[in-house]
Amino acid sequence: MPDLVAFRLGVRPGSTRSHAFALAPQLTLLAVDIDEEKRALESVALALLVFTPKVVLAHANTVLLEVGASTRLFGGLRALLSKVTSTVKGCGFTSRMGCAPTAWGGWLLAHARTRRVTRRVRIVKETTLVRVLDSLPVSLVPSAESHGNVFEQIGCATLADLRRLPRKGVARRFGPGILQWLAQAYGQAADPREAFCAPASFEARLELQARVDSAEALLFASRRLVLQLVGWLSAHHAAVSKFSLLLEHELAARHAPKTSTLDIAWAVPTRDADHILWLLREKLNQATLVAPVIEMKLFADQVSEHAPPSDTLFPMPTSDNESMAQLLERLSARLGAENVVQLVERDDHRPEAAMSIEAYQPAREAKSRRGKKTEKAKEPASEETEIEAEAEDAEIDESLELPDRAVPSQPRPCWILEAPQKLMLRNERPYYRRPLKLISRTERIEAGWWDGNGVQRDYYVADGDHGRMFWVYRERLSGSWFLHGFFG
Repeated sequence: MPDLVAFRLGVRPGSTRSHAFALAPQLTLLAVDIDEEKRALESVALALLVFTPKVVLAHANTVLLEVGASTRLFGGLRALLSKVTSTVKGCGFTSRMGCAPTAWGGWLLAHARTRRVTRRVRIVKETTLVRVLDSLPVSLVPSAESHGNVFEQIGCATLADLRRLPRKGVARRFGPGILQWLAQAYGQAADPREAFCAPASFEARLELQARVDSAEALLFASRRLVLQLVGWLSAHHAAVSKFSLLLEHELAARHAPKTSTLDIAWAVPTRDADHILWLLREKLNQATLVAPVIEMKLFADQVSEHAPPSDTLFPMPTSDNESMAQLLERLSARLGAENVVQLVERDDHRPEAAMSIEAYQPAREAKSRRGKKTEKAKEPASEETEIEAEAEDAEIDESLELPDRAVPSQPRPCWILEAPQKLMLRNERPYYRRPLKLISRTERIEAGWWDGNGVQRDYYVADGDHGRMFWVYRERLSGSWFLHGFFG
């Protein structure tokens, strides 16, 4: 297929070599690589699976999409076609769009747009389809090239002229297949097609046309691979939490490695292309290329099932946990995982060990939530078991005399010191700037013997005579007093 400049000079598909060079002396002819063209078409089809599961590889390097059930999801036909065009452009290709109620009708409009014989690219009604297709030239028929200029000799210029010819004569001269093709194009016959099937595992390769030695250029090229990954994930109803980008380097130095690998991982599985590209950008900006890159390969390492978020009839102003997780992942990628921390609660009675600061790991929170849901989803007990449990509860209630009200727990301060501060004693009272008065009952904590940091303490709430409240304790063995926290 000639490019736009050659097309303007008069070069057309089917022109002889000498005629093409006569029209465009600076024309450059490229050898056709059927296998490479097929791989390129499959990569585009893989990226377009994000819009519909019915993607078909058609005649003359055409990709057909059945989008009847997807228009509302993507905001209407115009918005959907715009997103499809943007995706194809992101894969590194240009496209000519055609939309019609039939597959061959869309194919004809797309190729008519390529040959600049019509400006109509979208048809929704079947009545409009007949009128527009009748005006298209008969040279768009897929089998027209094999018949030479026979259509011109019999005075057949448009598809309407072809439809007016006697059916028996058309079948005898051009074969019965052209009648079946006309019926399918005009929606008068069924047109079953085999859909493109995404592979079981994802692996994409991209050979760069020039040496790349900058992170920004690598990100621009890797966008094609990410779009294919997102389409593959949509086809398998899955999400990814880790992938590997293999970089093939040019051997510029003797001791430079031939390949290098970038592992990009995050906690919450996703198939959002923008989020994946953002994380990849941060990883590439922090990486150092040992040599120029000439080829890239992308492998999906950790893939899991993905359930789309359910929508509600009346949206509520609740927090978006997924958006918060993505924000923290971006901060981790930008600042480093060790610089984004979270408070982790621990089952320990010692105040200084009941909470710790660790690197943010939302996967652990998701795991705990799944554990709770699993416990709630247990099968209900049988009727006999419930009766036995009720009987046991009745026996316990009869044997134990519980108080009417639960024993109140001791209050905890808003601020706990990182290390307890030792206090002096004056007149047998702990002293912090002034004598402290104990105003609460004793709370004894004895724990930590299992890790060698055992404590034996008696905690009190103390008053400093000016409205300030303190949390103090006395060591049971030494009798020393310590300040451990402040109340608001």
